[in-house]
Amino acid sequence: LLACFTCTLGFLVVCRSNQACSRYWEGAKLVQRVRGQWFNAASSLVAFCSREPEDSVRVQRFQRLIIRLLSLLYGTALSTLSGSSFEVIDQDGLDATSLTFMESASDDPREVKC
Repeated sequence: LLACFTCTLGFLVVCRSNQACSRYWEGAKLVQRVRGQWFNAASSLVAFCSREPEDSVRVQRFQRLIIRLLSLLYGTALSTLSGSSFEVIDQDGLDATSLTFMESASDDPREVKC
């Protein structure tokens, strides 16, 4: 009787561990997929900017801003998933109103303040 119970319990533990492991790897795969999609979006935004010499200052400012915003977006997404904070690219180029809004925003991603 004890051997049957031990065998059944061992089988259940193995199945449950296998399911937990597959869920973990599925989540890790999805996080990497999101990272790749956002990288592709940033690459496209930078690649398709104007090459005109008279727009070079505005284009460079736009490119730097978009990279910083996507860095903040990815850092926020990872910190929401893991509960810890992540280092992001500096916040140069962001206006004071946007920085004030981000500092006053809730830590709860389901709560949006406008």
